[in-house]
Amino acid sequence: MKRISSCIVMLAVMALALTGCSGRSEIPSDWYNETLEYYSDGFEDGWSNERGDLNIADEMKDEDNKFGYLLRDLDGDGSVEVLIGYMDATDITRFIDVFIWHRDMGSFRILHAGDGYYIYLCENNILRMDKWYGSKTTTDYMKYDSSDNSFRILDDETAEPQNCGLTAF
Repeated sequence: MKRISSCIVMLAVMALALTGCSGRSEIPSDWYNETLEYYSDGFEDGWSNERGDLNIADEMKDEDNKFGYLLRDLDGDGSVEVLIGYMDATDITRFIDVFIWHRDMGSFRILHAGDGYYIYLCENNILRMDKWYGSKTTTDYMKYDSSDNSFRILDDETAEPQNCGLTAF
């Protein structure tokens, strides 16, 4: 009986190790390459490759905008997040998509904006999201937390958007 119990415990430990549930898994250093390739190809061929699960905002199809990405460790955990964005005639960096590394899903788009919703990077890696509803604008300030892959809404926060240097696609 003791031998059977030991075998069951060993099998359970091996199963957890194989499924990645035994703790924080290693984040590949190049986890975002496939995502960046998708956007690069899209900008190059006019988005004929657009996937249903990664719809592209109209702003990202406007050839007058300057498109690019920013790799930034938003929460200080040592792993970068990927911000996809553009600069238009206002010279303000607007972000449309934010990707993270998700332990179970790999590269994962956690925020999507555009068409009246805009994300800006502010000091201290705070994200500002502006939303327009007709003539009304609302603004939320958020901070990313990788421990549960969420954005905390910050009360009583104000911050100005930073003009970020984007790496062009």
